[in-house]
Amino acid sequence: MFQTNLNQHTEVFQKMNPFWELPVTNKVQPDTKVKQLLADLSPDVSWGDRQMAARKLGTLGCPEAVPGLLEVLPADSFWMVRCAIIQALERIGDAGAIPALRDLAETDGFQVVRSYAAKAVERLSGI
Repeated sequence: MFQTNLNQHTEVFQKMNPFWELPVTNKVQPDTKVKQLLADLSPDVSWGDRQMAARKLGTLGCPEAVPGLLEVLPADSFWMVRCAIIQALERIGDAGAIPALRDLAETDGFQVVRSYAAKAVERLSGI
């Protein structure tokens, strides 16, 4: 009676909701995807794309991304990107990020970033 093409609907859904990736159409190797997303955190990329890359890295949850995230975290010029990176580190759950997050919680120029970092330290300390 009613037939659908799951792949076609999944592709349409992903275009409408780029933050949600469904494994049905995930044809890229995770290592390649992580490397590309880390490259998208470059200061040459728009802040919106950097923020999206950080969110996707958090969604993937790959511990291999932690060093790259920690490298760009304090240097990013836009506070919303720093918040997205903090959230990604928290979602990945690597307690090795605590020292950098603690430092950010004490020194960042934006209260919202300090708050995100402090909350991430609290949650990662409980792992």
